[in-house]
Amino acid sequence: MKNSQKNQYDFVSPSEHAAWHSIILQTTHATTLPENMIQAYLAAQYQAQITSDCSMTLHIGKVSKSLATYMHTINIRTATYLTACNPASRIATPAANQSAMTRLHKQLSRYTKHIYAGESIDPAGKWPAEASFLALGIDLPTIITIGQLFGQNAIVWINSDAIPKLVLLR
Repeated sequence: MKNSQKNQYDFVSPSEHAAWHSIILQTTHATTLPENMIQAYLAAQYQAQITSDCSMTLHIGKVSKSLATYMHTINIRTATYLTACNPASRIATPAANQSAMTRLHKQLSRYTKHIYAGESIDPAGKWPAEASFLALGIDLPTIITIGQLFGQNAIVWINSDAIPKLVLLR
């Protein structure tokens, strides 16, 4: 930024990847996440089941017309995609992950009734699939707090432009 004042959340371009500038949102501290982990988050497929007939797959940096249409239909301007599984990318037991997901659902339901089950998929198969939620209508500061509460490295944030952005929390 040109002036000395910083916004609470700034777009960043980690490493030499200037193209990341528009798709990564980071809190004001520098990330401690390794580049290969960030690359995995950027390449992941974020799937959600809205109804038995309607599912969607979100990709970081690519507009989701189906999500945009759905958000417009129910008059909501923001969405987030997050998990409680494997905090800090440390593999947890299935029982621990399920318990964390139950607590996450309870936490999200304090803010919205629009919560949809999903799964984050690594197309390269190097990272295990993780149960996740797409939650609509929760503001960014609240969802950052929730992501941090559940020990996550990152979350996905979508505003009214329907372009998923990666939010680095560590």
